[in-house]
Amino acid sequence: MGEVRAVMAEAARRPKQCTQMGNQGHTNEGTRQLREWVEAGVIGPVREIHYWTNRPIWPQGIDRPTQAHNVPPTMDWNLWLGPAPERPYSPAYAPFNWRGWWDFGTGALGDMACHGMDAAFWALDLRYPTRVEPETTKLYEETAPKSSRVTYSFPARGDRGPVTVYWRDGGLWPPRPAGLPDTLSWPPRRSAARCGWARAARSWPACTATTRGCSTRRRTPSSGRQPAGGEVRAVARGVRGVDPRHEGRRANLSTFAGHAGPLTEMVLFGCLAVRAGQPLAVDPESGNVTNVKLAEEWLRPVPRRGWAL
Repeated sequence: MGEVRAVMAEAARRPKQCTQMGNQGHTNEGTRQLREWVEAGVIGPVREIHYWTNRPIWPQGIDRPTQAHNVPPTMDWNLWLGPAPERPYSPAYAPFNWRGWWDFGTGALGDMACHGMDAAFWALDLRYPTRVEPETTKLYEETAPKSSRVTYSFPARGDRGPVTVYWRDGGLWPPRPAGLPDTLSWPPRRSAARCGWARAARSWPACTATTRGCSTRRRTPSSGRQPAGGEVRAVARGVRGVDPRHEGRRANLSTFAGHAGPLTEMVLFGCLAVRAGQPLAVDPESGNVTNVKLAEEWLRPVPRRGWAL
């Protein structure tokens, strides 16, 4: 969390610098369209959002390995460790399984939520939650649990009412959406990296039927409409025309200070709640946890010598 806020502060000090998070969906058409549907009132007020993922597809809920391994000759283990605490090399960490280890990654939630939860965070202007409640399988000191359900409670903001967001991973599925046609199976037969659905004022079939023709009723989002086409093109457009007065219009939209940093903070509150094994109460204005003192090394890890920010 401390690293995210440091990066956000640095980005804010350099308003003409072009930044872009690698949450690819934010630069494509689907996310833009979802926001426009919400702003146009096509699906009505959103009250609940359910997300789920087939992650983790790497080991989690395990202890540190004890078997000795030689470092591959093509690998610089010291460089790979970076600021993380010293430990012997093991294929349990690299090249892919690092995602489940708290020293290197943030489990399924941190790995996928910046993609999957991005659209709702942007479209509904969620910002900080007031409460984050974790439910998990057995907790381990160094790795994320095998599965978890995390419930975020967001307060009303502006014309939007309160929103509850549910995150599930490790094979957990949400309940069957009300009104889902009998011809559609639940859960979906094909697993996916990230999926989601919203419970709004209109029923599921009504939302689906309405949104098929919503292109004729679109209105431009308040942040302006940037052409879709992926994060590489977004960065290129930003480099050619960064305007600090209209960060979301002429530059790319998932900037560190304006969007990506706050989104990451929101996700990390879920990771912190999972590690703590208890609900967190959050001040929705300051982003400070108010009901428990979290371990300092979780918030501001001390980097190895020579790797300080």
